[in-house]
Amino acid sequence: MTPLVVDGLPRPDPREMTAPARLSLSRGVDSPVGNGLPWQRWFLWLLAAGSVAGTALAVVVAVRDGLTWDRFVRGDLGLSTVLAVALPLLGATIAHREPSNRLAWVFSITGASRTVFTLSTVWADHIYLTGTGTGPGGPVASWLSLWSRLPAPALAPLLLLWFPAGRLPPGRRWRLAQLPVAVALAAVVIVAALSWPYRGPRTLPEAPTPPGVAPAIVVVAFAVVVAAVLTGLSLGLASLISRLRHAVPVVRQQVKWQLFGGAAGVVLNLAGDVVAPRAGLNLAGTLVTVAVMVLAIERYQLWNVDRLINRTLVYGTLTILAAATYVGCAAGLGLLTAGLAHGRSVAVACATLVAAALVSPARRTVQTRIDRWFDRRRFDAVDRVRTYADRLGTTPAVPGELRDVLAAALRDPELVLLFTLDDGRLVDATGAPAEVPAREATRTARRLTSRVGRGGDGAGRGPAAGELGVLVSRWFPPHEGGLLDAVLAAAALPLEYARLQAELRVQLAAVQASRGRIVAAADAERRRIERNLHDGAQQRLVALAVRLRAEQRRHGDALDATAGPLLDLAVDELRAAVEDLRALAAGLLPAALASEGLGPALRELVDRAPAGVRLLGLPDHRHGPSLEATGWFVVAEGLANAAKHASGAWVTVAASCHGSGLTVAVVDGGAGGAVIGPDTAGPPATGAGSGLRGLADRVEGCGGRLVLTSPPGGPTELRAELPCG
Repeated sequence: MTPLVVDGLPRPDPREMTAPARLSLSRGVDSPVGNGLPWQRWFLWLLAAGSVAGTALAVVVAVRDGLTWDRFVRGDLGLSTVLAVALPLLGATIAHREPSNRLAWVFSITGASRTVFTLSTVWADHIYLTGTGTGPGGPVASWLSLWSRLPAPALAPLLLLWFPAGRLPPGRRWRLAQLPVAVALAAVVIVAALSWPYRGPRTLPEAPTPPGVAPAIVVVAFAVVVAAVLTGLSLGLASLISRLRHAVPVVRQQVKWQLFGGAAGVVLNLAGDVVAPRAGLNLAGTLVTVAVMVLAIERYQLWNVDRLINRTLVYGTLTILAAATYVGCAAGLGLLTAGLAHGRSVAVACATLVAAALVSPARRTVQTRIDRWFDRRRFDAVDRVRTYADRLGTTPAVPGELRDVLAAALRDPELVLLFTLDDGRLVDATGAPAEVPAREATRTARRLTSRVGRGGDGAGRGPAAGELGVLVSRWFPPHEGGLLDAVLAAAALPLEYARLQAELRVQLAAVQASRGRIVAAADAERRRIERNLHDGAQQRLVALAVRLRAEQRRHGDALDATAGPLLDLAVDELRAAVEDLRALAAGLLPAALASEGLGPALRELVDRAPAGVRLLGLPDHRHGPSLEATGWFVVAEGLANAAKHASGAWVTVAASCHGSGLTVAVVDGGAGGAVIGPDTAGPPATGAGSGLRGLADRVEGCGGRLVLTSPPGGPTELRAELPCG
């Protein structure tokens, strides 16, 4: 059969899964498993009803005969009552939802046998112990009470071998694993046949065996049952381990539930037998085992079993460690302080402090060990994140590096990590505005959007709740439950650090944009002043000079000897003033820069410079107004400094475009030693390097970098690197 695909993963064979597991994958998939016969459902429901009624009757009879709660909890009656009620109901429920699951029959028959044992034992006690020794059904009840408890353990291996869908694991060898069950059931039949009319030793310890039957035969039959059951349980446990290693993730989750419930039941029963025989822990262990078995088959997704197992192992280990530390310290300190007045109190207090102080540092070590042994996937992911977090103390973080680390830890190449600013905006690691990608924007539509809170707990609900960011990751199946929370908890510090870096980049970008706007506003103001000088004062001075010259010519003969020279002087002064205004306007921004671009403006600037200035290159295309103005100011400042400090030396001017921006440079052969003035707050400085300081501020305002290289003895290079974007 060709496997189907869900989210890029092969769909497991529905025949290897229970009905709830198939339903959790898709509600529209028709199961190849048959619906079974209707009479099976009704028969098992009737059997369950009879088991409940028989158990209730047994409890009523036992209570009338003086049954106490202590005897009920510590004796076999409590255990049998729980099994007699719970197992048939569980079997009927499974048969109702999935009639082809053979576990339904195992549960129902096991529960029914415990009902027979409970009812027969109570009735035999009622006849032979409480009553007069005569009554209807006494011999039959005594005979049934002897062997009716045996089918339950004999069938127990099938609960492991057929779990969870009522089928053996793939492979012919597992068919032989059912042989111990057959041997145990055959031994049960032998015990039942040979024991009639044997009255159980629990009822009458001195009762004789049937004539002609040696007691050793019954003992051997009991021993065969025990050996077969132990062998079958071992093989059943091996089958569960095989499913855990090779089955699909859904079945593995169910197997984990089964193993967890079995282990919890064994621990509670051992504690009930050894530590506290009167505390009813045996009954509690049975209840836990049955409840977890129900969860494993019907509601395995109700809780995260991996996290439950992990937490149980971690806190169980910590409890044992703390208890051992307390007992050891208390015993040791008690011996040392035996002669003191309050020696015992001091020993207890010190032991308590030591045990409490040990828990916190030991938790991480225990958690790491448990993850390494029982959850390698989680351990590797958390270890990768912690290694990155430890490296942050010595190595600067690169934008986007945390996202790559999380993507590798979670095995999600499409992972998206965004950060939340204080105003609620989302940005990426570089500080650029971003939005949560839509489903259609990802290769896999089934994505999980997690809002990450402070501490990596994923509980953030907005900026006011301490939200750090948004993580868009793949969907995690049940067997990977808790992985995302563990990774985010380990990445709490790197996430906070990366968010602060992103926020800092946003602020730097805002400052850069503000400086750019200031530069653009200054350039616009310079152009306005230039236009005003050209269109206002300059034009009026030129018009005045023309009018004076016209009046001089019109009244030339009538002017006296002193008026003519005075008019000539006035016209010459007006022309000089016009030239000064033109030079002033050109010093603000040349007209060629706005009309023709940086190349012609630089050529004009070099042509007006003293001799010895060579132009090595010009940009081949236009740039933004602020960028061209900044480049022009760099060359103008460099030429001015060369004329002032390197008079007579060679000077070269170069401008070139490259992939990332524009570079302009002025190099002179002067004595060197030039410096850029300090960057200080307050009014502009007027000392050495103050002009270069203002020029550096302008270049940085455009997002560029001004570099001055001026060793003693020269040469001096003033280079500006300006971004084209």
